[in-house]
Amino acid sequence: MKVLQISEYSHFIKNARELPFGRVYPLSVAEGFQSGMIYSSANCVLFRHKYNYSYIWGTPGETQLRSIYELIINSGMKLMFADAHICSLFSEWGGVTLIPRNNYSYPHDSAPKFVLPEGFSVKDIDNGLFDRLKGRVTPSLFWDDPEQFRKYGKGICIMHGDEPASWAFTAGVSSEECDIGIETAEPFRHRGLAYAAASALISEILPKKRPLWSCQQSNRGSACIAEKLGFVKTYEYIMIRKAD
Repeated sequence: MKVLQISEYSHFIKNARELPFGRVYPLSVAEGFQSGMIYSSANCVLFRHKYNYSYIWGTPGETQLRSIYELIINSGMKLMFADAHICSLFSEWGGVTLIPRNNYSYPHDSAPKFVLPEGFSVKDIDNGLFDRLKGRVTPSLFWDDPEQFRKYGKGICIMHGDEPASWAFTAGVSSEECDIGIETAEPFRHRGLAYAAASALISEILPKKRPLWSCQQSNRGSACIAEKLGFVKTYEYIMIRKAD
């Protein structure tokens, strides 16, 4: 598959919009909000976000599938796919893990209310916090630098004094939607802080864009927060990544 030049990305916005799920990440690259890569061949297009979330438009043949498989094995790409036959094929080739995931939409026009526990406060994720936040789900994993994040993204951090306790941020951004990433530092878990951070972020996203949520089906904690916030499950699919 051919690796396209950044100047060509906007030509594939229409293809990204036609994807049945997860459009926010392909569009984030095609529309120029976030970094990534786009590959093309005669019959398919592969969109790859900076975080390695990747989506296929079109009908790849075996040659294209082999190329995509190699990207998963050799460069950490995470393919989001719903075709059971192709998922089975990749599994047969070996070296990959198939992880069921869910996408959620937000059908409401306003954010839910929240009350912070005593001693906590809300702060925007500024340049300093962008670099301070550490964990498995942080803005620095999805965005190139604080400047890009502040220009196109948005984030809320629940602080305990000067210590970041829980944060929610736009992990994927298109002209119409924002996918929310959340994490809570271990000492502050099970206090409702992730719910509060996500609620505050939703109020910042609406009404200009629609909030989205995605998580592994095994992550019941994330799914429960999404449902409590008012998100509704819209799509089930598989993430194919290199096996540990």
